[in-house]
Amino acid sequence: MDEEEFRGLFEDKLKLFIKEELKNLPRNNIFEFDIKKFIEKFPEACEINDIIIKKPKFAEDIIYSIFKETYIEIYGEDERIEKIQIAFKNPMGCYKVIEDISAEDVNRLVKFEGNIIKAGKVCALLKKACFVCPKCGNIKYINIHNYFELPEPICNRERDGEICREKMILDYDESTYINIQELEIQQPIDLMKNPDDPPRSIKVFLENSKGIYSGRVEVIGTVLRKKTRKNLPVFEIFVRSNYINLSESYQRIEVRDIINNPEIIEILDELGRKKNIIDILSNYLIYQIKGYEIVKKAIFLQQIKGAFKFLPDGTPLRRDSHILLITDPGIGKTTMLKRISRLFPQNAYASVTTATGGGLTAIVTRESTEISDGWVVKPGVFVKANEGTACIDELTVDKDVMKYILEAMESQTIHISKGGLNVKLPARCAVLAACNPKRGRFDRNLTVIEQIDIPAPLLSRFDLIFPLKDIPNRETDKEIAEYILKAHYESAKKDYQILAPIEVDGIVVDEKILKYYIIYARNCAYIEENRALYLDNEFSEVKLKMPYLTNEAMKLIENYYLEMRKLGEGDNPIPITARQLEAIIRISEMHAKARLSEKVEKKDAEEAIKIIDYCLKEIAYDPESGTLDLDKITGTPKSRRDKMDLLLDIIKEIIDERGDNLAPEAEIYERAKAKGMDEKDIERTLEYLRKSGDIFTPRYGFYSILE
Repeated sequence: MDEEEFRGLFEDKLKLFIKEELKNLPRNNIFEFDIKKFIEKFPEACEINDIIIKKPKFAEDIIYSIFKETYIEIYGEDERIEKIQIAFKNPMGCYKVIEDISAEDVNRLVKFEGNIIKAGKVCALLKKACFVCPKCGNIKYINIHNYFELPEPICNRERDGEICREKMILDYDESTYINIQELEIQQPIDLMKNPDDPPRSIKVFLENSKGIYSGRVEVIGTVLRKKTRKNLPVFEIFVRSNYINLSESYQRIEVRDIINNPEIIEILDELGRKKNIIDILSNYLIYQIKGYEIVKKAIFLQQIKGAFKFLPDGTPLRRDSHILLITDPGIGKTTMLKRISRLFPQNAYASVTTATGGGLTAIVTRESTEISDGWVVKPGVFVKANEGTACIDELTVDKDVMKYILEAMESQTIHISKGGLNVKLPARCAVLAACNPKRGRFDRNLTVIEQIDIPAPLLSRFDLIFPLKDIPNRETDKEIAEYILKAHYESAKKDYQILAPIEVDGIVVDEKILKYYIIYARNCAYIEENRALYLDNEFSEVKLKMPYLTNEAMKLIENYYLEMRKLGEGDNPIPITARQLEAIIRISEMHAKARLSEKVEKKDAEEAIKIIDYCLKEIAYDPESGTLDLDKITGTPKSRRDKMDLLLDIIKEIIDERGDNLAPEAEIYERAKAKGMDEKDIERTLEYLRKSGDIFTPRYGFYSILE
């Protein structure tokens, strides 16, 4: 098909369509030609879809020419007309996954999805080249489609009966430029045939880009080729695109699927009415690990997330709960983390044994690129897990990663500035992290910070910290042994019973129903009120109706907080702070949503308090004083501080009496025992004082105070 035939078939219809669309669109540099919409309006012109897919460059040039004529009819001559491009939208029959894009797709239109794993700077691209004949002055404009093959036109102007045939020269000043950005797009795991294979990626050159650096995107573009070596007919393929759309969140897409499926809604609503549904689904979510019911429930609720809430200025309040697991060897922390990371496409897993701080958050680095100066942004795990959960294993292996993680957990954004790139990336994700204690086993007599190498500011960002201890128990050990043996037997025989889907009062709950339930609970407490929002193209989280705290729930939480604070009055240890208060509110909201409730009721607050209470008793209980003391987590518990102060007073007293700035060790022990301290306490407290820099040993058997 040539241009004349194309115009004969489609020109009149295209002009009518373009006129209609121009009335509703802003005058910018992109005209989105919606192929599906055009065919719905002119079904007899459906052939245009196949032509655009097979010959996108040919079709784009002609449609642009028709667009230009129509634009001038409506708006008149405009300098910006030369910068406007045609972007194809909603082509049919050309969707592919990245691993299937191959040499046979060269010069064809493709549509695919992927995650941005590398993004370069926005540069200027020569889009409409102005060529001038140095001999006769003839001017010719050529649209540049392939960035690596600049045309070398020969003048074909006829003058005095002869064709000029002079090689034309590019006039850079009179040519037209647009923005261009080089991206590398990777195939998402959920779209891979084998998730264990290394994911494929492809380079995309995005025209008219304002700068995009992270996220899952839908790409429509033309597959082009670039020679890898000058003298060999071997080519690398890439995609030229002027239409990239940030994909909707996976949850929203799934919500729409649920909304349009009354049978699924009926099943989920019925499940939500079951009395112990949260306990049942929590155990099914992490079925590989026996026991630890409260921990499983906390992780299940973490996946549901709290309610969307915004301050009057639009600032979002954090709805994600961060959880840290401190596990004895053999508990199965990695199994838990990998299970959660595979639950949804936006969940992500990384181990600090192989990941850098920048790999967890984001980095700007210099790498070989095709069109820019080499500075590129590489989004990390927290950015890839935006709106999901970042599962971080072996958190304490590398101290250098801590400073990177702190900002991500605190503000849920990643700021990077380097090489002329100043970028703010979203990282609105929950964090599920795990590590082992320094000495192999968790010791309740030591503070948390003494057992794991995590700075106090980072440790305080976790809503919940659970030590998972391996305590021998014949009954529990028998259950675990039987479960593991049966799991191996069933896997080998392919006869699944304990590994099979579960049945809840006649409803079969498999992996798909579990995911549906979490998404439904996360987003659809007010399904009818929120339906229009989820189906609307202009989706806004701010407008979503969410469960809210009832007066009874607020009163219960307030009373718990005040009673706990009262225990810390005077010289008593502080058992709770406002951080735990906010954590209780978030967990209460999660629990209400998990019940598919429209309100956060008293029972939700009770469950949240139960989880927080369990957590505090595990990590903040001081066996010496018999009280909860938050300093047991990140600082020095009050019982230890009291003993340190007592010994310091004794040492000062001895030094003052002797007058030689020395306190004999034997005399310190004698006076401390008289004050009620035992020998082990004295030895341990002297060691704490040495580590804190309060005392030192100027000579063997004597102590002195460091001024």
